[in-house]
Amino acid sequence: MLEPWTNELTSSMLPDGICKRIAEEIGADNLLKLAVLVGGSTFYMPQAESILRPLRDQKIKEAYNGYNIPELAERYGITQRLVQQIVRQKPAYPISE
Repeated sequence: MLEPWTNELTSSMLPDGICKRIAEEIGADNLLKLAVLVGGSTFYMPQAESILRPLRDQKIKEAYNGYNIPELAERYGITQRLVQQIVRQKPAYPISE
């Protein structure tokens, strides 16, 4: 666990580089949490688009009315064929209500 005084760290205390940029975006406290979680290891961070894909697909399925494939394709910047594939997919995870 982190010491109580670690909450005094600010991004301005960090040397220029990726850690400082991350701290400026998400806060020094979240940078420390990330360091505790994966510090010292090499890991792959997917692009935001990949992380958001399940949510995008859910939104497409919710908005689909059987006739609006072109509209959904334009709204989400994907092809009509991909919209068709998405609306035919079974849920990969349980949908909570």
